[in-house]
Amino acid sequence: MKRITNLLITSTLLVASVFNFTPVNAQLINEQQNVVPSTYDPIAATLDSLVTLSYVQRLNSNSAYGFTSSNFRPFEVPTYTADVYQKRMDKIQTQIPLCYNSMVKDYIDMYAVRKRGLTERVMGLSNLYFPMYEQILDQQGLPVEFKYLSIVESALNPMAVSHCGATGLWQFMFATGKLYDLKINSMIDERRDPEKSTYAACQYFKDMYAIYNDWLLVIAAYNCGAGNVNKAIARSGGKRTFWEIANYLPKETRGYVPAFIAVTYLMSYPAEHNLSPVAPALTYFEADTVMVDQKVSLKSIADATNTPLEMVQYLNPIYKRGVVPDADEPMVVRLPSNKINAYLANLSSIYKPAEDSYTATFASNGKVDIEPEAGDLIKKTHKVKSGEHLQNIANRYSCSVGELKKWNRLKSNRLMAGQRLTIYVQDKKVPSKVVEKSNTNKPANLAVIKATSDTALANTVAKTNVANQQSDSNTASGSRFVYHVVAPGDTLWKIAQRYEGMTVQQIKEINKLQSNELKIGTRIKVLVQG
Repeated sequence: MKRITNLLITSTLLVASVFNFTPVNAQLINEQQNVVPSTYDPIAATLDSLVTLSYVQRLNSNSAYGFTSSNFRPFEVPTYTADVYQKRMDKIQTQIPLCYNSMVKDYIDMYAVRKRGLTERVMGLSNLYFPMYEQILDQQGLPVEFKYLSIVESALNPMAVSHCGATGLWQFMFATGKLYDLKINSMIDERRDPEKSTYAACQYFKDMYAIYNDWLLVIAAYNCGAGNVNKAIARSGGKRTFWEIANYLPKETRGYVPAFIAVTYLMSYPAEHNLSPVAPALTYFEADTVMVDQKVSLKSIADATNTPLEMVQYLNPIYKRGVVPDADEPMVVRLPSNKINAYLANLSSIYKPAEDSYTATFASNGKVDIEPEAGDLIKKTHKVKSGEHLQNIANRYSCSVGELKKWNRLKSNRLMAGQRLTIYVQDKKVPSKVVEKSNTNKPANLAVIKATSDTALANTVAKTNVANQQSDSNTASGSRFVYHVVAPGDTLWKIAQRYEGMTVQQIKEINKLQSNELKIGTRIKVLVQG
């Protein structure tokens, strides 16, 4: 909803100097200036959108807490005179000038009367976001009441997307989000990040206040952009307050500032309107963060910590595809505080790759065991020390860097002190001939077995490779099958390239495959020589 560019900031600074803005107390808007809301009200639509968001509904309990008043019967909806509203607003200690008029009244009625059930849900959700807002706003030297603006913007729905594409709690447009250093790509959208988007919104507020020196004009500019505010100022003959230029602003913005005042009032006097916030499933102080330094799905984290996936997704709306991507720096994942210990205790299973079958062994019963059996490979955990890198760790455990990366689903060679790596080493109690140790020419996800019952098939396939392998009957009789477990990214062509002499067609014939499609975890039989 913010339409701003560097050029626009420059132009508005010039306009600001021309008009020499100074704060002026807002007066009641004249009746002839009152604008009746159009049939479609985007502010009302934002609040209504909560009805269709099942996860928001489920993340609110059915209980209410706080602000209840014994002065009213259940479901009683009190209303007051204009004088009472204004006196209450005057008592709200804020730098932002608040006043009561017919436009503000329309939005008080919307939030407190017509849509009070949704308002109570939003008031409950404020317990998840407002403590963070307050800390950041105070740190940035801004009026704490700006926290109420996100209710008008998104109804505290981090996944909210407006009809024009504004996204997140603070409803940043794509270009404005980029301008304020919010990362937006196919994997993440920091407009949805509660903390980062709040810092960006604060910077916008400060930029606009430097231009207008008036908080209500800052709020108006946040909605329609500084360019539209400047046009309204010019068309009004140089008027200096929101109420004086309101008729010259876009229709949506005319209602935007009154809606903010209405929300600020109601959040300050909920008991007087018999509003009882619906308790959310989680408050700000019941959530905590962990740092993730490698690619992992939110589902893996949810499963390992026994947390509803919807909850993990709701707390981490930044991840558009439900996956924490591999990045240059650790990524933040937010979880319920009581699940942090479960997360730390299950790191090995959370980051255990689907390719754990790299070390699978082909048991006598014909099944692939995901964990190495006793007598084959032993699973160990290595805690990375400061200064260690993959190569010296690989040297220590007699494996390759590639194997370390596959076992731990590492996309880069970067390690962090304290990081735990899963490593498989050969059991020294077992003769080395039982397991064929992988090397740079052979993939780590091999389960090697001698071709006893498959000798005939091995000989047949080997004969077809004579031209390429220069093999004779003795070579054929010494051939054996190994089992390759399909890993993410594998194709028949890639597998064939890894095994000397094999072709895609031969792999399909051996495994009776009707197509080239492969499923991760499937065992593919391939022939090796010697």
